[in-house]
Amino acid sequence: MFRLFIYIYLLLNSFAFAQLKHFSLHEGDTINTLDKDSLKQGVWREFYGLGKLKSETVYKNNKKQGLDISWYNSGCVKQEIYYNNGQLDGPVTYYDKNCKKELIENYKNGIKEGLEITYYSNGHIKSEGNYKKGNLDGVYKIYTRTGKFDFESRTGTDPITFDAELEDTITNTVFKVFKRNPKWKKNIIVTDLTSSMYPYAKQINTWLKLYFLKDTTQQYFVFFNDGDKKKDTEKKIGATGGIYICIAKTCEELVNTMKLTIKKGEGGDNPENVIEAILVGIKKIRKPDNIILIADNWAKVRDLSLLSRIKIPVRVILCGVFEGMEINTDYLNIAYKTHGSIHTIEQDITELINQTSGKKFNINGFDYIIKNGNVIAN
Repeated sequence: MFRLFIYIYLLLNSFAFAQLKHFSLHEGDTINTLDKDSLKQGVWREFYGLGKLKSETVYKNNKKQGLDISWYNSGCVKQEIYYNNGQLDGPVTYYDKNCKKELIENYKNGIKEGLEITYYSNGHIKSEGNYKKGNLDGVYKIYTRTGKFDFESRTGTDPITFDAELEDTITNTVFKVFKRNPKWKKNIIVTDLTSSMYPYAKQINTWLKLYFLKDTTQQYFVFFNDGDKKKDTEKKIGATGGIYICIAKTCEELVNTMKLTIKKGEGGDNPENVIEAILVGIKKIRKPDNIILIADNWAKVRDLSLLSRIKIPVRVILCGVFEGMEINTDYLNIAYKTHGSIHTIEQDITELINQTSGKKFNINGFDYIIKNGNVIAN
């Protein structure tokens, strides 16, 4: 009887494994399974060296299902994402390298829906906004590091306008930064044109009309919308797309390219394909002196892992940043690692590369430190 039981058990298991094309075993668990049709099934895991877990995802018929979680090499959780039948469905949570929560955004049937909240490193809410059918619904509220309401920004309900405001440049970040840095000449100007940046689009046109047309040096523009309305689940590092190049000889050409970029896509999830856009510009336009990145301080960078490919200084112009506001460490790292700089409406931060590793330094009222080659909030 016992022999019969063993025979039946082996027979059933041999039948089950016959349905599999590939699988792995890890500490007794069956993982990374492909069925006979080459579809991913069950738990899939990736590892760092020495067996440290890098990510864990559950698949059903090649589509992500349930919690998708990844970790930093240090062991801290990097991000937690919920899926239903391959679509984002539920909260998406990002953490920094110190295991502290950075951002939560919510999805329903693959579309951004509900609250987006970002956090300071001390745990207080930095900003929050509500999304409806993928677009910002109302205003984005900004808070101080102590948790007090500061101001409202990034309205998603205002109409998009590119008309230059030649009479009023007091609040024009792009205008002020370029005016302070007249030696920037042969540049690739890379600009985020996802929905949160629409209020700043006219600033570029204003600067162009006031300064660029007086200069014989040619400027090149790269606009990106983070994927041309591509589903967030389909966005891959280095191949997200939604990137448009313009060699502007007239303001009309510049505006037409902006309009095309916005027409093709609005952004979707919070992280943006910043480095990909820069690399596309470098590939198309030979030997620029600088990359001028005009970015949204509140958006994370999807593809920082590609940063080592950039060998040209990146000058980061951060829109929506004023005195006393924390600067996103993603952009500090882009400037630091490319020997570039950070620029706000009020100041030029040019000494990042001279900071000593392990020694605290202050920018805009907030403390940072360089640890293991990265700028992090202290």
